[in-house]
Amino acid sequence: MSATLTLNLDSDVLKSAEEEARAHRTTLPEVVAQQLRVMAQNWRDSRSGKTPVTDSLRGAIKLPTDFDEKAVIADELQKKHGG
Repeated sequence: MSATLTLNLDSDVLKSAEEEARAHRTTLPEVVAQQLRVMAQNWRDSRSGKTPVTDSLRGAIKLPTDFDEKAVIADELQKKHGG
């Protein structure tokens, strides 16, 4: 399914996008569509807590099998805020 989108772009942005399209031997609409796909995926990943930084840190620390994350968080919050 295809739809029409009208964009008003700064001339420098448009020039860069056109150069990118030529460099990749594709069309300007495909460059824009690809960038929108990437942005949408990044937003979905961010909302789910998945980001390149968190992905790169996954598995960096080995925790004991009986590690209680909620207890540690509660303890740290208690230390920080007292009460």
